[in-house]
Amino acid sequence: MPDAKKGKDMILVLSVDRDNDMGEKAGMSGPILGRKDVLESAQKLGLADPEDSDMNAVFQAVRMYDDIKDKYTVEVAVLTGHKNVGLQSDKKVSEQLDKVLRKFKADFVILVTDGTEDDHVMPIIQSKVPILSVRRVIVKQSEQLESTYYKIKDFITESSENPKFSRLFFGLPAIALILWALFGFEGWRLIIGVVGAYFFIRGFKLERYITGATEEMQSALTRRRFAFFLYVVSIIFIIFATYAGYMAAEDMIAKNMFEAAAAFVYASIYLYYLAGATAWVGRNVGNKERRLRAVVAVIIFGFAVSLVIYSASGFMINPELPMIDFIFSVIAGFVLLFIALMIEWKT
Repeated sequence: MPDAKKGKDMILVLSVDRDNDMGEKAGMSGPILGRKDVLESAQKLGLADPEDSDMNAVFQAVRMYDDIKDKYTVEVAVLTGHKNVGLQSDKKVSEQLDKVLRKFKADFVILVTDGTEDDHVMPIIQSKVPILSVRRVIVKQSEQLESTYYKIKDFITESSENPKFSRLFFGLPAIALILWALFGFEGWRLIIGVVGAYFFIRGFKLERYITGATEEMQSALTRRRFAFFLYVVSIIFIIFATYAGYMAAEDMIAKNMFEAAAAFVYASIYLYYLAGATAWVGRNVGNKERRLRAVVAVIIFGFAVSLVIYSASGFMINPELPMIDFIFSVIAGFVLLFIALMIEWKT
């Protein structure tokens, strides 16, 4: 019968050895109940492996028991799992906890842990009895190092489970390592380019457009095969355009950055236009809500813009060209724009 001077709550001080170091190293099988047996198990584990962190957790459980035994009706216990950590060990922990609770009907549990298995052990205990407090034991001589370790471990776990973090902390380094493996030190230019593209996308909040394009490709692959074919052609045009622009800019980079940029645009603008027009047609194939006239109007408008940009970049590369050529391209662009507006207006 509980002592009347003590609190009415019955508290179980509990330590869980999930990987069964007690059994594997010290030959102790769980559940271990009572101060005497728990203390003996800690001493045997300490003699078998003085560096085992479970030993410190068990000693701390005994100490916690001694600290509160005059105030509450309390018992101390150690649960042991299995060396095959996972479903098998968690099943054993759950079964042993049931045995302990049949002998000592605890209202609350104080969990004493070394911090390595908290995420797995706590749900098992909480499904049977409330956890009043958690005491994490860190060896003093390595407190800062061990605390840092757990912070890094928690960060890695969260990063791997969160898709946004995993793309940043695992995806980008993975791409960088692959590029380095393929191209050696020359790959650093590509790596910097990939990182720069990622920062550009994040900085200008373009993630939803990238996600939308990916979902559109997946939808086209499964439902609209002709549209998917046009998307692939569009991507090839983009690759060709980027390569052509890069080769043109490389020849001009020694002269002037503006001329190099103009050369890139001059060599690639029509290929980019073809890529955009092809993707636009693919996007609207089978779209009953958008009429053919509207699709053609956008293609004409894109050509008008490309024509003006092409003429302007050519004039920047060679300022000696007659200005009248650029003026004619602007006029032609206005004419095409007017035609596109008329076609769209009639729809």
